Amino acid sequence: VILAWSNDVSYDDVFIEQLRNHFSKGDILIGFSGSGNSKNVLNAIQFANEKQAITIGFSGKGGGKLSEMAKINLTIQSDDMLTIETMHLLVCHLITTMIRAEGTPKFMY
Repeated sequence: VILAWSNDVSYDDVFIEQLRNHFSKGDILIGFSGSGNSKNVLNAIQFANEKQAITIGFSGKGGGKLSEMAKINLTIQSDDMLTIETMHLLVCHLITTMIRAEGTPKFMY
């Protein structure tokens, strides 16, 4: 699906197209970019900010533009992409563990 959107629209806007019809004020968007400068991630963060969403950026190196645009930032101070991605994964697992500790999620059927 992402490749089809990229071919039809633009890779720079591939994430915006997925958000456009369902994203609302107060929603949360988490963007990941090892360099902090991935255009498609930056465009999605900008879109979410315009919708008054909570934006969280996970980046590496110096944080790039993502660290300036996202309202909450986690920048891994490393130039090694493997280290950056490993630390991002670790934080995601910690967040998931904390959410699960709050109880069983309720699903609407």
